[in-house]
Amino acid sequence: MNDGRMMEKLHNIQTTYGYIPENEIEKLADEYAMSKTKVYGVISFYSMFHTEPTGKYLIRICNSLSCHLNRSDDVVTGVQEYLGVESGETTEDKKYTLEIVECLGHCGEGPVMMVNDKIYTHVSKAAALKILKECM
Repeated sequence: MNDGRMMEKLHNIQTTYGYIPENEIEKLADEYAMSKTKVYGVISFYSMFHTEPTGKYLIRICNSLSCHLNRSDDVVTGVQEYLGVESGETTEDKKYTLEIVECLGHCGEGPVMMVNDKIYTHVSKAAALKILKECM
C-alpha cells in the first residue's frame, strides 16, 4: 500500500463530496486490499477528514492547555450556546459544524478559532460570536 497515494485520494474525495462517503470507503478498501475498518482507522486518525457531511462553516476551537489557560473554555461555551450544538455536531440548517480540537498550531496566540481555513487568534467569547454573525 502506498500511504501517500491513499492520503491524496482521501483529500480528493473529501474535496469532491465535502466528506468521505461510505461507498468511497468501500472502494478504497477494495483498491488497497484492506478492511473497511482499517480505512476508517486512517480517516479517524486525521481530524481534517469527515465521514459525515459538515456545515458550510466548519468552526474549530482549540482547547489545548495553552489555549485553555487563556480561557478558551469561555469561547467554547459561548459558541456552543450560540449555535445550540456540541462538539462534533452540525446545526439543523447545515450552516455550522463545531469541533473542539487539541491544537491549531498557534499556541502563543490563544485562544484560537478557525473558520473553514481562516485562523483567528487571541479570540474572546465576544469576538468569536461576532465572527460567527459575520458568516451569516
